[in-house]
Amino acid sequence: MRLAVLAAQDKASRRVLQEALRLLQAHHKDVAVRQDLEGAAPDLVVAVGDNRFLLDALHDVPPGAAVLTVGQGFLAEVAPEGLAAALPKALAGKVTIEERLRLEVTLDGRHLPPALNEVALTSSRGAGFLRYSLEIDGERVWRDAGDGVVVSTPTGSTGYGLSAGGPVVMENAQTLVVVPICSATGQRPLVLPREARVTVADVESRLGRVLVLDGRRRYRVRESGFSVEASKHPARFVRLGRTRYLQVFGKLHTRRAGAELPMDAAPSAKFVFRLLADQGTLSEKQLIAESGLPERTVRSALTYLVREGLARRAPSLRDAREAVFALKR
Repeated sequence: MRLAVLAAQDKASRRVLQEALRLLQAHHKDVAVRQDLEGAAPDLVVAVGDNRFLLDALHDVPPGAAVLTVGQGFLAEVAPEGLAAALPKALAGKVTIEERLRLEVTLDGRHLPPALNEVALTSSRGAGFLRYSLEIDGERVWRDAGDGVVVSTPTGSTGYGLSAGGPVVMENAQTLVVVPICSATGQRPLVLPREARVTVADVESRLGRVLVLDGRRRYRVRESGFSVEASKHPARFVRLGRTRYLQVFGKLHTRRAGAELPMDAAPSAKFVFRLLADQGTLSEKQLIAESGLPERTVRSALTYLVREGLARRAPSLRDAREAVFALKR
């Protein structure tokens, strides 16, 4: 078996990486192990880190490779302390491989890296007004105006799409979800079969247009727009046999355990709220980098969350000159 072990650069993830390598050397010497994705495609990838790292790693994993996600975030299958027990099961094949639908975006004639969670169209400056047409399989469904639109997978339905008013869709469903963001014409979310091809066209915005994949990768969008369909290469996750529905709702309950965000909050505030809920304490610089929003927009969102008693501001333990933000519990 060919195995790749990848880890984020933080100290905790690197410690887990070293422990995994030690276990492999001691008990699985017949397994070919490397710490990158170069050369022949691995049969199994062990990815250790937070949600940001796991999403980035999934963009680069070769089609067909199974991934065991390790960490504390929403995408993690096993906590770091459980890797020692999970790794032998994965190597012995005593696990379930679950395929998750991903999105393939065609923009200006080129195919973008597959998205596991969602594809979001917004104005370049964040929370700006734009107009667009939505087509499904070549048929125009609506002409809308608002803050944008999200096309998500079932996996991503509990992220940005949920914040924008979309439904919770079980991760193993084979559907696409279209969620308008603050629709000015009252458009509602749509749940489509996986065979559907979604096209967003005739995009108008005085503030520019940007397409964001999985909250991480940003692309400029022309007025002609883009199309989205299910990728031919789903993500393949190692599962340890736990109940999937209870796990999804358990994580959602944990996420909602803190204060509730008002429905009339600005989309930028909802986005920042979701980042703090998913990733914990972050500095202003980290929020700007993770959200892709302008500094002024992030500051405005943070001011709103602190004023409404939803988030707290505290000095950073690393640098007293820098503030960090976290949701109140």
